[in-house]
Amino acid sequence: MVQRMTKCVICLGVFGFIFLITGCVLIPVLNNYIDSQIKETIPLKEGSDTYNTWLNPPVPIYFQIYVLDLQNPIEVVKHGAKPAFTEKGPYTYREHRQKWQISHFENGTLSYRENRSFVFEREKSSGSHEEKFTTVNLIMVTIAEIIRREYSWIQELVELVLDWGDDSNLFMKLSVKEIMWGYEDPLLKKVKAILQKYVNTTTFDDKFGLFYNQNGSDDGLYTIYSGIKSWENFGMIQLWNKKSTLKFWTTPQCNMINGSDGTIFPPFEDKGRTLYIFSSDICRSIYTVYQKPVTLKGIDLMRYAVPPKVFLNHTLNPDNLGFCTPRGVCLPSGLLNVSSCRQGAPVIMSQPHFLAADKEMVQDRVIGLVPDPEQHGTILDVEPKTGVVMNAQKRLQLNVYIRNVSHIRDTANIDHIYYPVIWLNESALIDDKSANKFKNQLLMPIKLTKAAEYGLIVLGAFMLICTAALFIKQKVSSKPEDDLVDVNQCNTNSDRHPILN
Repeated sequence: MVQRMTKCVICLGVFGFIFLITGCVLIPVLNNYIDSQIKETIPLKEGSDTYNTWLNPPVPIYFQIYVLDLQNPIEVVKHGAKPAFTEKGPYTYREHRQKWQISHFENGTLSYRENRSFVFEREKSSGSHEEKFTTVNLIMVTIAEIIRREYSWIQELVELVLDWGDDSNLFMKLSVKEIMWGYEDPLLKKVKAILQKYVNTTTFDDKFGLFYNQNGSDDGLYTIYSGIKSWENFGMIQLWNKKSTLKFWTTPQCNMINGSDGTIFPPFEDKGRTLYIFSSDICRSIYTVYQKPVTLKGIDLMRYAVPPKVFLNHTLNPDNLGFCTPRGVCLPSGLLNVSSCRQGAPVIMSQPHFLAADKEMVQDRVIGLVPDPEQHGTILDVEPKTGVVMNAQKRLQLNVYIRNVSHIRDTANIDHIYYPVIWLNESALIDDKSANKFKNQLLMPIKLTKAAEYGLIVLGAFMLICTAALFIKQKVSSKPEDDLVDVNQCNTNSDRHPILN
């Protein structure tokens, strides 16, 4: 009986050891298998699920506009008061994207254009996009910049401006629809006539808007790595408009095109990795760093955010020296002059509510803006195993620079203002259907695999512990019998050898 029990215990221990070793061996083997499957499915091959998703993203994209309604235009013009703002919004547009002119190349790249169109969605908005708000007269500001730079035009342009409107014509009422997609302005027509007279230019249109002619258009020709040759550069931009560098900035580093377009990244991300993004909206590359873990619709993600260092001026971040345009003209931290890539329009980009901007030079010169990293920062929530972006919130603010121009009477009492016009949030959040599909196709097999791996390890360890416990119990239970035998043996010996002879 004892021998049979011993054999059973030994068998239990052997199987426990086998299960434990098998579980440990399976961890790298199955992990490598899963990784190899991801590497095979990631590339943008025609007909694959990845390619079809990239071609026609199933996740809804929204373009939310927040306008900054000026409350005291008369005080700003007459007394140089700080502009006070009330935020209105969101005014939400559904953004539709359609890739076209797609070409595949043997070096593992592909090129494409992507049309973007916008449809207003009233039910997701705070009001109609026909609602009006008070904002800066962008045509007036542009004329002021022309007067400041082009002295041969001063007299005729000044007479034109002074003949237009009353003392508050630096500011005007426009609807969200007008400021975004364009409106006709008699002043613009006169400016166009003057420009044609002096420089014979035809670049001016009869309409003006921050996103005029961008509804239904693309932002350039992209050439990206498809991941066919290597998964490590999947989605990275090789060329934009057939160029590997930009021409807007004053240093080679600032003119570099780094990263992807922000919608796709290579797989196998980790916390120490920096994600680079090229944004045509601001005509430059930026980067994001790991911020914290988040869970979305049952999927564990890593949140990346744009750090304040990206927007510091060159004295605090020497890498940003090249963003001083014209050369040597540097703005305070948090601001980027994009006029060089906006046909000379005096547009300055920032984060919403001047997040991470110089407090004294920018934030303290306006009233009503309260920067909040949670509401106004750009974030990406990335699934680390695949590099899939599950939640993207790209937030930007469009501003104009208003300064005192001696021949423009409405600027006489203004020192200088970085004037916020609108801020936008271009967002894409994975829907329930796509999340469930992702979990079923990828996360469930991974979880089942890990369950099998660690299940074998736990079972093997448990069996070894049981084996050790049974051996100990068997040894302990055998000791009294052995002791009894020893006593009997002593008694027998004592009978054979009497005490007295």
